[in-house]
Amino acid sequence: MASYSENRKRFLGGGPIYKEPLKDDFFIDKNITLKKDDLKKYEYLNPIREYMIERKGVDYQDASEEEVVEDFVDHMRHFNANTVTTAGELRFVNKGDDSTKAKARKAYEIYEQLGNVFQNDGAMGAVEGVKDYIFAAAKDPTNYLGLVSGGVGRLFAGGVSLTGKQMVRAAVREAGKTALRDGATKEAAKAAARKAGEEAAARAIKSGLSKRASKKIADDVVKQTKKEGRRSLVQEAMRKKQSELFDTAAKKSLKYTVAGDAAAAVLQDVAAQKTYLEVGAQEEYSKARLFFSPLLGGVAGAAQLGFGKFRGASGFDETGDTLERISNKVIENNSAILSKEDSKAAAKKIEEEVLDWNKKVERGYDINPANMPSDLLRTIVVGEDGKSGLAKLLHEKGMKVHSKVKIADVISNVARFIPQENLAAINKAMSKYTDVTLGEATDAGGTQLRDLIAKEASEAGKSLAVFSNAKRLVNTGLVAISEKNVKNIEDEMAEALEEVDNLKKAEPLKYGQSVWKRLLVSSPATTMINVAGFSQYYVGQTMADLFNSGMLGMKAMAQVAYDPNAARETMRQARALTMIQSQKMRNLLDPYTTHDTYLAFLDKNEGARKTLFETMAGGVEATAERYNINPNNKLFKNVEAAATAASHVSGVRIQDSFTKSQMFITEMDKYLRINQGTTLKEAILESDGFVDEEIVQGALDSTLKSVFAKDYTTTEQPELLRSAAKFAENFSNTPGLGTLLPFGRFFNNVVATAYQWSPLAAPQQFFRFGKNLFRTEPEVTDRDAFARMIVGSTALRLSMDYDNERKEKGLGVYEVDVGGGTIVDAKNTFPFSLWLAAGRVLNNIRNGEQVPPELQQEIGTQLVVGQLARDAQFANDINNLLDVLTNVDEGARAASVDGFYKVGGNFISGFTRPLDAINKTFGFAMGTDGAKDVRQAEGMNVFTQSATKYIDNIIEAFVDKTDSITGKDLEVATRSGEIYDPNPFARIFGVTIKPGRTATEKVYSMAEMHPWTANERTKIPAYDKAFNGLVAPMLEVYTQELLNDPRFKQATLTQQRGMLKKRLSDVKKIVRDRMEKGYTGGQNTVLRRAAKAAQKYNKETTREALRLMKEQMGITGSLEDLTYRELEMFMMYADYIEGIQEEVGKL
Repeated sequence: MASYSENRKRFLGGGPIYKEPLKDDFFIDKNITLKKDDLKKYEYLNPIREYMIERKGVDYQDASEEEVVEDFVDHMRHFNANTVTTAGELRFVNKGDDSTKAKARKAYEIYEQLGNVFQNDGAMGAVEGVKDYIFAAAKDPTNYLGLVSGGVGRLFAGGVSLTGKQMVRAAVREAGKTALRDGATKEAAKAAARKAGEEAAARAIKSGLSKRASKKIADDVVKQTKKEGRRSLVQEAMRKKQSELFDTAAKKSLKYTVAGDAAAAVLQDVAAQKTYLEVGAQEEYSKARLFFSPLLGGVAGAAQLGFGKFRGASGFDETGDTLERISNKVIENNSAILSKEDSKAAAKKIEEEVLDWNKKVERGYDINPANMPSDLLRTIVVGEDGKSGLAKLLHEKGMKVHSKVKIADVISNVARFIPQENLAAINKAMSKYTDVTLGEATDAGGTQLRDLIAKEASEAGKSLAVFSNAKRLVNTGLVAISEKNVKNIEDEMAEALEEVDNLKKAEPLKYGQSVWKRLLVSSPATTMINVAGFSQYYVGQTMADLFNSGMLGMKAMAQVAYDPNAARETMRQARALTMIQSQKMRNLLDPYTTHDTYLAFLDKNEGARKTLFETMAGGVEATAERYNINPNNKLFKNVEAAATAASHVSGVRIQDSFTKSQMFITEMDKYLRINQGTTLKEAILESDGFVDEEIVQGALDSTLKSVFAKDYTTTEQPELLRSAAKFAENFSNTPGLGTLLPFGRFFNNVVATAYQWSPLAAPQQFFRFGKNLFRTEPEVTDRDAFARMIVGSTALRLSMDYDNERKEKGLGVYEVDVGGGTIVDAKNTFPFSLWLAAGRVLNNIRNGEQVPPELQQEIGTQLVVGQLARDAQFANDINNLLDVLTNVDEGARAASVDGFYKVGGNFISGFTRPLDAINKTFGFAMGTDGAKDVRQAEGMNVFTQSATKYIDNIIEAFVDKTDSITGKDLEVATRSGEIYDPNPFARIFGVTIKPGRTATEKVYSMAEMHPWTANERTKIPAYDKAFNGLVAPMLEVYTQELLNDPRFKQATLTQQRGMLKKRLSDVKKIVRDRMEKGYTGGQNTVLRRAAKAAQKYNKETTREALRLMKEQMGITGSLEDLTYRELEMFMMYADYIEGIQEEVGKL
């Protein structure tokens, strides 16, 4: 990057930018040890400032001494301890000219004179220095690559290869056999069974059963406990063996983690020393530095060791005494669910319903004998009217039935503990017109819907309808007509059967597009962006929970005066929301156990497992199940293996599973604490992993929202929202169209998140809040929604304050200063990016400024186009396709065909996205990753350049540069010289670091204008490139003067935009004039002439003039291919054609 003084000399003349010349090295004593405060002295500060301007941009021209020194030291510490910063510095030096390297050398030598952190500026200076080095290492993403081996190492213990899996299984199986043969196991199970039988008998007698009936129950409990107890002890032995294998693997992986990170640290130090050598600040490699550098590479090992030390912190691996847990479970299953009094009431209700049914038969009701048990059962369970019966009684008693528990088992339990005299009367009444008893009738009700679909048994369906309706009545108290509910179940069966039929049809096109999407997101950059998005939601949910806790606390204080019992319950819920935050931290510190608990729970909850596993973050499908491709197909196997490997190697799949586990487990724990006053750990121990459906659904909802993968097309959504969401997802899933709009579900989640966490949701949420004030038990989800709206609105207000700080530094809408003068582009960090844009817009409105179209566009990009299509140019792609098919103008069709080539190339490139990280590494190492001017490519070159954008540097490592792949270098009007990514290594991990800003770029940021709008864009790409190259240094001078002008800094946004546009117009006018007069070279004069010709004449005239030149003179080619003399001839032809057209028009 040319300096301001160099540009000024070139165009305007004059001296350097500083009032006093820099001192030569002769005046700097290189043998003394410096303190940080010494760097503020003139002889050190000026070389440092020159370096920081060159490295970090024009912001350091007028920065204070304190800011320059602090940022310089911070940057150098990162340079020496952070791989990403080292890579950026190496790139800066390698791309720099001799002047740049000289400035870097002086700065490096000064830094080397600083004493170590313990010699520098006292105790506080030492603390600050150590902190800087620790933070630099902690922010290095390569230090965490080893954590993958820590997380995956336990998977390797399970055996990645077939041989490994067989060995593990054999070892675990042998442990189980040993436990089974162990006499102690048998005796322990027998003793536990005796104790359980005694407890069960005591409970039965207490419930009113006779000693004989109680003994029968006790015998059943002893038998079940003995059997289940031995089985559980064997399973526990097998789990222990597997855990030992995992722990062994984890220890091995820790060694590999430390070794790998130490090696990475050595390579980082080699790169850092190479940079010193490159600029002459060091004469040879320092072996001492190489010896100590591995110590900085132990971050991941320390983190992995730390996670190991905290293993069990979550508490989920504390399973308690196995036999006691089994005994309690068997006892509960064989105990009355109703009290003695309630059992009598249930008996009375059943008898009433049976007698009513008998009377109905006696009145002549036509009953098919084959259906009599089913009809009678319906009457007993839900009554003749579909809204009474035993189900209503159970609901009134406050009972709820878990989704995994059959309602028939509940009814069986009720019947089992009905007093004998009542049961005898019921069976007598039932036997009047049927040949079954109550006990026999309940045996028919165990069928579940999925079993029914498999058997296609319509009569069983009637029993299913009865029990399904009963469960709804028990759980929700819904009142419905029995026949209608039966019809609903039958309709549901028909739809399910139709879905089964449809699944038989293979959908290879949809499957291929799904694979393309999976590969498109399989990169470390996507992994890091997903983690960033999840982290923001996770923190936001934490704040929402704390807000809810405070609101509940205030509500409890208000309730004390008139309802102390309600106040105690409300305060309990407030404490639960507070306590869950400490549990959340324990889960984070113990990610492996939390993840194991998550997977174990999903193994027992197939519905939740399917919901969470069918998509990854962003709503991208994770499997091929729905496309019914033959799993034995060789091509399918290979494609699946490649797609799955890409998602694993890039970390996308692992990240998805671990982030979901953190949110799901925490949210389920939260809802259990609030709704049932128990913890997840207690629920797992007491109910063997079964949790109420409403708890699971609440946790699922929060989890899918946190990874932006919630399905908004379900029937629970309002009709309008559901229809819009369906349109987006259907479009995204349509073969072909889905490549233009790949992430329909992510788009739906973006819009929903922006609404739910913003003031836009205020009317709806305040209405619900007011309604809940008068409810004793408001829905937890309603409270969550209200809290999210408040937290999001507060964040929006804080984003306005943050935006003011950024505007003072002249930062653009997405530019964030992360310290040390490094500016990061946060455009792809939703929802943070949306809040940045919204804060800028709201500040403009608050200050009475006009919201420029660029900012309006950014809001739209964040909410709609950018999140829906990402890199795909939907409107342009559709227009290009239509042009190719309909446009008769050959020149216009050629341009559209090029656009169409680009679409096809972008699609092909998606399959190679997993190689992008390797490609960037190749480009960084070989210096072949400069920005391309894609507008100068034509025909198939457009396709090949687009198709190879993720592998172009890899290809160029083995073949020479070619236009079909490499293309031509890009020139822009806002920066002189080569355009390149200042840190491709950071971009691999999803971080976009911006180069040190030029004056032009800073002014454009201050004026809220896109820098690319400064570029010339005509129909002649070669002219545009030459023109932009000439504009850049001159525009830099003019914009530097704007930065130095107080009137510009104090002007309104509208005035700043006007002043900048005027400067740009002046510069472009000067450059055009110089090109026309030949001051910038003959070829530029020809290109200027071609651009004027393209601008002067319309498409028809241009086409006709070129045709006449070809016919009469034999001259071929486009305008930019013509010589100066040929262009003069072209303009004569074109003027002649326009003259004829004008005369014809007059006639």
